[in-house]
Amino acid sequence: MPKLPMGDIGPCIVIWAYNMFAAGSPLCLGPYLGTVSLRMVDSVSDVQEEGYGDAPVDGVFSGSVMELDVPMARSTLDELNGTIGYKEMGVQEYIPEVAPFTPVADTDVLMLKNMAGCDMYANAEAILIAPVCNNVPDSDPAHWIMLFKCHPWRDFELTFDRAGQRIHMVKFKVFPNQDSGYCGEYGLWGLPSLAQAITGIC
Repeated sequence: MPKLPMGDIGPCIVIWAYNMFAAGSPLCLGPYLGTVSLRMVDSVSDVQEEGYGDAPVDGVFSGSVMELDVPMARSTLDELNGTIGYKEMGVQEYIPEVAPFTPVADTDVLMLKNMAGCDMYANAEAILIAPVCNNVPDSDPAHWIMLFKCHPWRDFELTFDRAGQRIHMVKFKVFPNQDSGYCGEYGLWGLPSLAQAITGIC
């Protein structure tokens, strides 16, 4: 029976800063609660002629937009630093405790920054999406999705009540790859068998 390489239904793992050819320093974005959503929308401009009225006589592709949403739950400060505090978006630092406080140890904090006028592509990294069965990631690279150039941006709302669980919605803008040897590709549906293993990352 036919099915999608990444499966038709089920959860996944999302690995940020994945390197297909070397171990690197990837970050597993999990756990999450809700739907991890990868969207792609083609923009199309209509070509018209007066004699056909409002009906288009042709269409021209005018760009494709791809985005990824990851609803992160129960995140550590390191995970938040690698996503909502990524690069210029924030800074994780130790704040020494001083008088009049008498703490046991220094405090590790994440400071989020305002963003304006900062480029994203230069700091974009690859993302790997792999299906999960029984809480174990699929080890077959042929079942993975890799997005070449991604950069996070923030769109979360933390709620404080007696029932709702707090979620950091992390959104990733996915850019066409502009590196030498690529022609605007977004990524791969299925990776070669020699791709870097993900065992131990998540």
